[in-house]
Amino acid sequence: MNYLNDIQHYIENKPALSVAINLIVLIVAGLVAHLICKFFVVKVVRKVFFSTHKKQVPLDKDVRLSEKISNFIPVITVYFLLQFMPDLPEHLLIAIKTICGILFMVYLSLFFNEVLEIINISYVKKSKRKNHSIKGYIQVGKILVHIISAIMILAIMSNKSPVIIISSLGAVAAVLMLIFQHTLLSLVANIQLSSNDVLQLGDWIEIPANNISGEVIDIALHTITIRNWDNTLSRVPTKTFLTETYTNWQAMFSSGARRIMRSFYIDQTSIGFVDHAMLEPMTQIRGISEQLSKLMDGRELSAVGDRWFVENGMTNLMIFRHYLTAWLAQRDDIKKDMYIVVRSMKPSSEGLPIEIYCFTSSILWVDYENTQSTIFEYIYAIANVFSLRIYQRPSGSDLSFLAQERQQPATHNEAQT
Repeated sequence: MNYLNDIQHYIENKPALSVAINLIVLIVAGLVAHLICKFFVVKVVRKVFFSTHKKQVPLDKDVRLSEKISNFIPVITVYFLLQFMPDLPEHLLIAIKTICGILFMVYLSLFFNEVLEIINISYVKKSKRKNHSIKGYIQVGKILVHIISAIMILAIMSNKSPVIIISSLGAVAAVLMLIFQHTLLSLVANIQLSSNDVLQLGDWIEIPANNISGEVIDIALHTITIRNWDNTLSRVPTKTFLTETYTNWQAMFSSGARRIMRSFYIDQTSIGFVDHAMLEPMTQIRGISEQLSKLMDGRELSAVGDRWFVENGMTNLMIFRHYLTAWLAQRDDIKKDMYIVVRSMKPSSEGLPIEIYCFTSSILWVDYENTQSTIFEYIYAIANVFSLRIYQRPSGSDLSFLAQERQQPATHNEAQT
């Protein structure tokens, strides 16, 4: 016992050694408290916060929260032990208390950020409302936590009331508005997008100005992430969806149909009034008889002459349009309860455009493209039966054919001479 008293008196007579030992005790106490918390706080957090979870469900929330809570205990332990070390120099005592206060506020902000992140993850997993993403609000909450934490740290470092720090911020309000202008604009845009249900996760959107077309995979405060169909990622500022034009194809998926609106061009010189000779190959097509009967008001072909077709304005293009409309209506991959239109558009130097307007019964891209390709391949093949020609600009083979036709008469004349 006398030996311990001698050591104590020796340490008290050496101020530098006393300070060093006190600091070592504080560090060791903090480390021990941290290690103890690592092992026991997890169980406490699971019992208090997640007691209703099934045991077989693996949790990571309790581990993440316990790690953040365990950071507080060493700081509190060190701050508490300082009360029993009055021999420390005053400036060192103030410095350690200030460091403890700063660390406490930093760990507190990290804890609240972790809580907000867990709330966001839980909401995404449990909520079925994709259009109400709370990630933007969570990020605003994190910003507020950091701002409050920064104010408290400044108050601790300056040893002043937080109210004084906040009141002094009025002088730099303009600077703060300039710094956070994008955050404020993004917050307003995020609120409007969520409240108006104009954009949600999983939507297919197109922004032609930025050459973006893909699926929305994330809605955050400042940016909205889109996975393009070539598997590239595009991040668009949230405020862009309030100021620029974009197309949301979600309504198409909801309707269960996808629109075909595409034209092919007819050579205008091939359009003419029909006669019996022209109608003969048409009558071999299945389903054409019903359309002819409707156009002729139930008359038989043998009962009318060629002049009747001219007087009643019946052209090969008219019959072709009615036939295509009926042919589209009987296809299983075309929606019958939506518009089916085959119409002539304004003619141009490319020919007379004939537009096909209908809706496929499948919204899948592959099925849609197959249906559209099948329709137009059939149109290109069947047009000749109606004595119609699909317009195509002259190519090299066409010019070569014309040159050969000109050479043949010249060769024939030379042979005669």
